[in-house]
Amino acid sequence: MELRELVDQNWNSHERKRFIKDDTKSKTDSFDPESFKHDGFSDREKYLETYVPALADEERLETELNDFTPPRLNALNDSPYQALVIRYGILRQLIQQPDYSMPKDGLLENVQTWQLDILDEYSEEDFQDPDDLLHLAEAAVDYKNDVDDSELHMVYSYFELRNRSREHKREYYTWLDFFKRLSAIDRFPKVRRSDSPQHAHDTIEKGLWSLQEQAIVYEVNTDKTNELVGIPEEYVDYIRDWLYYEMSEENYLRMLETLEPFDRQSVLVDVRDQYGIESKTGGRNDRRRESIVKGGVFPSELLRYALTKDELKEIVDRYGLDAHKRKTDQMISAIIEYFEQSQKSVEDDDPAVELYLSAYEDIADGTVQQVPPQLQDLVDADDPSDKLDVLFEDATAEIFSEVFNLDGTNLLGQQASGVVADGEIEQDGKWLLWDNKRRAREFKLSSTARSKIKSYIDTKAEQHHVEWFLIIAPEFSENAETQAEQLEMQVGRDIRLVRAADFKQLAEQWREKYDDDGYQLPLSIFFGSGLFDPDMAIQVLEQQFS
Repeated sequence: MELRELVDQNWNSHERKRFIKDDTKSKTDSFDPESFKHDGFSDREKYLETYVPALADEERLETELNDFTPPRLNALNDSPYQALVIRYGILRQLIQQPDYSMPKDGLLENVQTWQLDILDEYSEEDFQDPDDLLHLAEAAVDYKNDVDDSELHMVYSYFELRNRSREHKREYYTWLDFFKRLSAIDRFPKVRRSDSPQHAHDTIEKGLWSLQEQAIVYEVNTDKTNELVGIPEEYVDYIRDWLYYEMSEENYLRMLETLEPFDRQSVLVDVRDQYGIESKTGGRNDRRRESIVKGGVFPSELLRYALTKDELKEIVDRYGLDAHKRKTDQMISAIIEYFEQSQKSVEDDDPAVELYLSAYEDIADGTVQQVPPQLQDLVDADDPSDKLDVLFEDATAEIFSEVFNLDGTNLLGQQASGVVADGEIEQDGKWLLWDNKRRAREFKLSSTARSKIKSYIDTKAEQHHVEWFLIIAPEFSENAETQAEQLEMQVGRDIRLVRAADFKQLAEQWREKYDDDGYQLPLSIFFGSGLFDPDMAIQVLEQQFS
């Protein structure tokens, strides 16, 4: 989301206002953000002309990120270091989310969990002796038994000098490295030693307020979403540079497990030698992959070193990625972004329909030759060449059944023999049949296709009343509507052309408006001819359910 778009949202707080003065020991719910609104809330033009350029100014953001001005809110329990850790944790969690946003409660819980995980994971034995950064961490603590601005400036200056002398990004020190050393000597912020876990939670929330004061993150409330927190789009590149973030470790490992070159022992052994990784693996490739991730090799460096340009092209083509005329850096960026985004949008315990819906357009796109990585374990097909076709049918049936609450949904194409469509749905004695068409180009509805569809309808009509036939494809040719109308005249049934993107849009809008009400999608919205219009369908549903 662009900053200039925010003024058009129904948002109740943007910065929690600047210069907040409150007691750091008080509960966070005692703060009233409504009393701190600025002129930009009421004057749209003033906001666009005055506030947006100021907030997005490169020099201002660089200052807020790197000069360690103690945050307001009485410096978050008077510890600049604690404020820095909270800032890092919040930004790291946000940037790992789709579109860099997530509900506020989830963000606070994840930051608290992230801090606990670091405390549990590291000890002094994990670092070589001597370790210069561990020495700096110990020295910072020894001085007045705390970490304040002077130590943070010292560490940051050391980062700058050291990193400029390093050829590879993997050798850079980041704030995460400093946090690991401090947690190893048990000087991480008091996220678990407090008598009240809620107090630690409140402290993290105040850290979020501090970032909002500095306009590094924003908070939006809409009719359907309560307190969605995100990073303004103009800031993302700066945040990435500050965090040195490319991929989460979980998604990095999944990428290595998915891409065929990293199944080869010779490639993995060579990579470990190149980057000086010496941990024991027991001769197992899975441990070699894990050691590469844990060894701090940046994904961009790994792909550039380990894969040829032809191998990168093959991956880009296989997943249908936009790689800007196949320039190496752009192919690498596209691959990293794909594997990061494809994994992080769905939690492990979410139902399969979440995965199907998130990747539905890729599943339908005939140019995509590889099953998206998050769906590898869901598709069941003996022949790899059939997997995406099977996946398209499965995904469509799952959306009909789980999103639209249509209990009468049956898959036919995979199990049945004879002349059948891919699937069918019964509602109030009327039947809908559908057929999925994965295509790299527009679906033309040729005479052969029309003949098959007529056979599907005629066969089913011998026993049941068929009312609608849907053809679901990525896109349709210009004359497909005319061909569909001719077929309608032959069979006396509605033939609807449904673009995969429109089917997904209908599903998302249905979930937003009607998912909690227990409604079933009325199949009557498919009455009519030609190309299906999801916006018109939603208008009809609003009238029907009003």
